[in-house]
Amino acid sequence: MATSPDTATAPRARTPREPGRAAMRMASPQGKARVKTRSPASASAPIAPPDSDEGPQAAAAAQTPLNSAAEKLSGQFALGRQGDFLPGDLIDTAKKVAGQARRKPTAVLRAGAGFAGELLRIAGGESTLAIDAGDKRFADPAWQQSWFYRGWVKGWLALGQSLQQYARQSGLSAKESERAAFLMTQVTEALAPSNNLLNPVALRKAIDTGGSSLRRGLANLLGDLAAGRSLPSQSNDSAFKVGGNLAVTPGAVVLRTEMFELLQYAPQTAQVRAKPIVVVPSIVNKYYAFDLAPGRSVFEHFIQQGLTLFTIVWRNPRPEHDHWGLAEYQEAIDQAITVAGEICGVDDVNVWGVCGAGPLVTSLIGHHAATRQRKVSSLMLFVSPHDMSHLGDVPGIGAFTDPAFSDKHKARSARRMSAEAFSLLFGLLRPNDLIWNYWVNNYLLGNDPPTFDILTWNNDGTGMTAAFNRDFAELAQNNPLVTPGAMKVRGKPIADLAKLGIDSYVLGAMTDHLCLWQDVYRTARLLGARSQFVLGSSGHIQTIVNPPGNPKAAYFTNPAKPVAAEDWLAGATRHPGSWWEHCVAWTHEHAGPWVDAPAKPGHRKYPSIGKAPGKYVLEKV
Repeated sequence: MATSPDTATAPRARTPREPGRAAMRMASPQGKARVKTRSPASASAPIAPPDSDEGPQAAAAAQTPLNSAAEKLSGQFALGRQGDFLPGDLIDTAKKVAGQARRKPTAVLRAGAGFAGELLRIAGGESTLAIDAGDKRFADPAWQQSWFYRGWVKGWLALGQSLQQYARQSGLSAKESERAAFLMTQVTEALAPSNNLLNPVALRKAIDTGGSSLRRGLANLLGDLAAGRSLPSQSNDSAFKVGGNLAVTPGAVVLRTEMFELLQYAPQTAQVRAKPIVVVPSIVNKYYAFDLAPGRSVFEHFIQQGLTLFTIVWRNPRPEHDHWGLAEYQEAIDQAITVAGEICGVDDVNVWGVCGAGPLVTSLIGHHAATRQRKVSSLMLFVSPHDMSHLGDVPGIGAFTDPAFSDKHKARSARRMSAEAFSLLFGLLRPNDLIWNYWVNNYLLGNDPPTFDILTWNNDGTGMTAAFNRDFAELAQNNPLVTPGAMKVRGKPIADLAKLGIDSYVLGAMTDHLCLWQDVYRTARLLGARSQFVLGSSGHIQTIVNPPGNPKAAYFTNPAKPVAAEDWLAGATRHPGSWWEHCVAWTHEHAGPWVDAPAKPGHRKYPSIGKAPGKYVLEKV
């Protein structure tokens, strides 16, 4: 590539924006942040939920796509928290609960007496149990107006209350009691009155349609069974095709190894910055959440601003790949960084680490710093906690961080996670939203699942190798990145994360309930004075798929990094719009001079071997 001066007046046919330091200063700050954040378990609103004429019950399936996808994208950290937990391990918990009930029946009798007493109060009209005001399952007026439905709901609430009482008072250890409570939640949600054909919305629709809604629901059920699905379909994927209308930003495959393909995207400006971006997506999700569709693609937007972009596309691992562990993935990341630098003719590149890939990327850069290599110019991290000391505090899944539980499974051979097991695991984390919501919509109401590109991406599942499952669980449990010298790469301690010698940009998502923004904020503090933290105002997926122009979008900045995350937010400035523009400006400062855009992808050593999105993203296991 022929270099040109780093100036905004360099001639070119299509001029990308060149925001330098001046562009990083917001022209009109909107004042200090005074935002009431949601609790970790809050659900996020979808980008554009379709309207429904069947009321809140039927509309619920259209309002949870981003929640489902956020679970999937955050899933690597969920696995780390859960210590090699698989959904089938709930059977062990059920056996433990049953055995304890036989040994100590007093707790069962006490919970049963409480249940019976509450039933008597319900019968006498004295019960104070009530559903949450925001629970859309019971939004239909019949649930309150009919004495039958009203009593049924109260009885169900009483049952759930008694099951949780037994879990607390069963005499099990604290962690075992938490796991029992998690199991009881699954039982309670499955038994919800809304989940059967007496649901007044389903009953009314069956009558109004002459039974055709039931026939369609049965067809949906049989279709899912025939396809071998363990959960109701969450999306109608017929409208989408990877490489057709998803993941369509033009580019080429310039490297294919056993583990990954490396895509180089075609320039969309006459000149580009010399130093490229190399994206390292989450190990357990397909990359194209960042290249969803034209106009909603992070990759497309950055390329249109004159930045060269490469991305790794991880192979969906098969059983014969179960030896791929953390070290193998780090070697692959290092290879991708080296190849991108060689193609662009530069010594260092800008690297993005997404979610669970972030700790791998950061520790690799720490290895570079410890061994006096300079291969990375800057680091951008998407919702990526590095201090994992608080990960077990997330409600509902912290119980599976019990060392005794983890040690039990370490005694077994390491276990791979299939895409189906992933889907079931994340469904269990939020069963109402991610399982029974679709059960009602698809089977009881006879509706098709929503047609939504994010859900199609979410259902395009990948697995996790046995070795990586084991290694990441150990990383989460041992939490070595917070202690200088504790983390090793290639057998050598990495550098202190605060002394990597590069600038970093750490992005959090305010309403992400798995990768809590407070955990992500601690990543920025670990990375020291040269790191800045930026907080998106929405959830995990909305923060990523957040093109400019959304009037509801906002992000927060604060150059200070006090110890408490809440203090950072209290002193932060709210900016309307998308973080995309802010990050583009920051990246330009680290991407070197303007150069002529390459006429074709790759070079002699790494020629194009096919068009993007390549082959690996299409593989199913």
